[in-house]
Amino acid sequence: MNMFSNQRNPERCRFSLPNDVWKWDLKPQGFAILAYLCYLHIHCKKDGLPSADEIASRLHMSADMAAEQLSELYHRRLLDQHMVPVFKNTGKNFFSLPNELFFLNIGHGAITVYAYLLYCEDRRTHQCHPSYRTIATAVHLTVSTVVKHIAKLADKQFIAVENTAYIDKHGMKWNGNNQYTILPIQTAMDHCYQQQMLRLEERKNWQQVQALLAQNTESAPCAPL
Repeated sequence: MNMFSNQRNPERCRFSLPNDVWKWDLKPQGFAILAYLCYLHIHCKKDGLPSADEIASRLHMSADMAAEQLSELYHRRLLDQHMVPVFKNTGKNFFSLPNELFFLNIGHGAITVYAYLLYCEDRRTHQCHPSYRTIATAVHLTVSTVVKHIAKLADKQFIAVENTAYIDKHGMKWNGNNQYTILPIQTAMDHCYQQQMLRLEERKNWQQVQALLAQNTESAPCAPL
């Protein structure tokens, strides 16, 4: 069964964060937790607060790390006593994230890199071209880690990546920043579903092979004494 089958229009299922969030020097774990709690507050109004274990499982981090970052968010008054994000003295500019971001198994680091690309995105063309170093500085990761997360996002079809080049005034050709195109979130959802089905098919085939091997072993003649 498609885990997203009850989502009618994912492009409308979004929540917003202030642009100023990139000025708050949050670690990727802290950013992802803040974004997840914002999503829960807006779209999943329910009794009970999520535990550190629940948050850790959803965002691919240890429970200790989740507890540490929650404490930091409380200390900085970015959460109230009900774990509701508090955005005070922020500007009027916001960017939005898709709800499905937390259910596509990419982890807190890739979530944060993807969020930064959405922040940089030209809303008309759905493209942006920040450098690896610019992204790394904004999300508090090393350049090499950013490169890995970009590759993961492209592999899981959140984004398309195009290499660019330019000619300097001396006629020399140099590599430019990548151009990123933000793909419709439905594309990533479909890819995730297809991968799930492939894994299920592979497991089914493996089980059939194991059953056949067991059957052949049981029916094989005994070796001579």
